[in-house]
Amino acid sequence: MTFTSSFSIPDQPAHQARGIFSHLVDSIDRSQAKRPLGIVSDFVADQLPHHIAQIKGSERPDEVVKAVGQSINGMIRGTDCEAQLINLPQSDFGVAKTDIQYLVNCAYQMSAFAGLNPVDAEATVGEPLMRIAQLSRQRQPSIDVLSYEDMILTNPVESDPRVYCLGSAGVEERDFCLGHQLIEGDLQLAIDALLELRDTVGADARKCLLLCMKSLESAIYVLERFYEHMSPDLFGQFRMFYGKNPYKDRLGPSGRFSARIVAVSVLLIGEELLRQKPQFYKDVYRLSEYYPQKCIDDVFRWLSPDKESARTQPSWLEGKAPFPKLATVSSIVERQGSEIRELHASCICALDRFTRMHRSTALKYTVGPGRTIVGVDMSESVEAVLSQRLLTGAHES
Repeated sequence: MTFTSSFSIPDQPAHQARGIFSHLVDSIDRSQAKRPLGIVSDFVADQLPHHIAQIKGSERPDEVVKAVGQSINGMIRGTDCEAQLINLPQSDFGVAKTDIQYLVNCAYQMSAFAGLNPVDAEATVGEPLMRIAQLSRQRQPSIDVLSYEDMILTNPVESDPRVYCLGSAGVEERDFCLGHQLIEGDLQLAIDALLELRDTVGADARKCLLLCMKSLESAIYVLERFYEHMSPDLFGQFRMFYGKNPYKDRLGPSGRFSARIVAVSVLLIGEELLRQKPQFYKDVYRLSEYYPQKCIDDVFRWLSPDKESARTQPSWLEGKAPFPKLATVSSIVERQGSEIRELHASCICALDRFTRMHRSTALKYTVGPGRTIVGVDMSESVEAVLSQRLLTGAHES
């Protein structure tokens, strides 16, 4: 199947993304601080980057990282973090969980940097920190490492960002997270438009698809800022913190785990994606715990509307049942005229350009001599992972 576009691309948006990766400032405005865990949140936001710089610059990083771990756990022992976590409103709880996971991730990554063995690394993480981390996951089930949801969706990037680096590298790290947040916002607009088309009787198909295409074009614009303006040197300074856990068989918080791009893909090209790239679906089910849970659960409900356990790999993925076309907008579009079908094809082309730009950007900044791989198993090909959502025939005319 080949999709072609006869619609002109909207003008580049007057986008907030124009300011990211400008490299014009080396400080971060924290005028609207969000510190739900008191001194623990203060430590993550204000002091953690300084301690990391101290560890990196030390002649005995093993001793310094152990001392930092003891300091963190002593601080937690002296607070009422557990009671706070239980009683926080959900909006504050998300930031608190992010603070905790930033600490846990830092302890593991810096332990590896310092060459600590697994026993010493676990001691550096510490029982008090692990206890509140476990408590946070009891309140909100999630993967037991820093997740994409922690790093991007609940990180208060615009008002009080959580970053690992100081100075220009910290600003670049903030912009890296902000860029992903902007993309997530654009994808949500596309999802809302497609759901209105799919689920609302009498929905204005043209309006819905135009909004979807505009939102995808906006997301592409943000990716272009990444590709053209992000500094490889500054990116390299914070990238180590978003890698696979060096002591556990756990993946890093990769953009691979955006549930919203999965949702848009299912809504627009669900059945065609199964025909061309079934591995896409197999990996989504296999790695479901790494995705933001509410959004991926919604997607699984679309794909398995009659199953009690939506996370179980469905029979249609094994070729034993037809794909659930009602999960997509395709049956709605098929009943429309040629203009709507062409506009739908234009949305597919925009989605494909987004995935191709993401692939190009990720390859540009992550694949090269001496660079570790983030968000994939060692047995996986980076190229294969980045290509799972590309349709072979979805090119603009």
